[in-house]
Order: sequence, then structure tokens, then C-alpha cells
Amino acid sequence: MEGGGELPPARNTSPHAVIDIDYLKSRPGLTKIAEIMCLLIAFASLSGYTGSHKDARFGSRFDFFYFVTITSWLIIIAVFLLFLFKVYNRLSINWNVVLVVYCTVTAFMLLVSSALVLDAVVHHRTRKESEEIVNGHWTNFCSLEKCGNIEAAGAFGIIATALFIVDAVFYFIENRRGREAPPPGAEQF
Repeated sequence: MEGGGELPPARNTSPHAVIDIDYLKSRPGLTKIAEIMCLLIAFASLSGYTGSHKDARFGSRFDFFYFVTITSWLIIIAVFLLFLFKVYNRLSINWNVVLVVYCTVTAFMLLVSSALVLDAVVHHRTRKESEEIVNGHWTNFCSLEKCGNIEAAGAFGIIATALFIVDAVFYFIENRRGREAPPPGAEQF
């Protein structure tokens, strides 16, 4: 091309393109996929414990964890689909600000709910009252029940928290730059 630079590579911008493949390969798209998977694993892990054991003392903590993870999971799937099918172009809102607020609130709620769930495991592993006599021997509650499921749920809740914090930081930076969020395919690996 005369007089300057080269044209950027052509994007899939035809009106008939239903799925934005560039978004799937971009940092925002990959982060959303990781968030969806972590949240799914988090609440599925906890259901492995609560499905077989009703815990009167910590049941409300588990319910709060379910509420936060499942609600966040459903919302992030909706956001992912909005960007994957380019529906966000039809809505005239600043997606960077919306996603910064959503990711920040979600990260905080996930941190609190994961901490409450992990505290239940600490209680079960360290308290004397959580031990029982089985076959004439003192046995810790966690050796009888699936405390590993609670630990996995809390761990994946913390990982999802970190992913949402990273997402919030990137959207904040994009907003400070004044760009619309997220430019499909602009932030590829």
C-alpha cells in the first residue's frame, strides 16, 4: 500500500456471520469460558457433599454458595452469548463499565461465599466435636464424609474469584483507554 502502513487483517464482519470466532479466541472470550467452567465445577463439587449429607450447622453457608455460584454462572453464560453472537452491538451501553461493576461484585460475593464454605471444612477437620467413634476408634468426620468435595468447591470458587478480578481489571483498563468493550479479536494471545 502506498504512503504508509498496511491494512489490518480482515475480520469476519459479514452480516451473515452468526458466531464471532474472533471473540472465542480473544482474552475476554477465553476468560469467560474459564469462568463458566470454574463456576460449574464449584457448585457441582459442593453438590457431591450436600447430596449425601444434610448439614444443619453449615447448610445456610452452602445455600449461599449455591446462590452465588449458580447466579454468577447463569449471568456469565448470558454475557458470553451476547458477545459470541454480537448482540452487544445492538445495545448502546458502555459494556466496559457494566462488566467492571458486574465482575467486581461477583468477585466479592464469590470470595465471601468461598470463605464461608472453606471455613466449614476447617471446622470439620479441626474440631473435636466433629469426631465420632466408629468400630471402637475415634474417627474424624472428614474421613467418613466427602470433605474433599467442599474443599474443591471452595478452591474453584477462589479460582473463579481471581478470574473475575482479572476480568474487572482488564475492562477497567479498556474503559480508561476509551475503547468499546471488548473489541472482538483485538486481544488475542
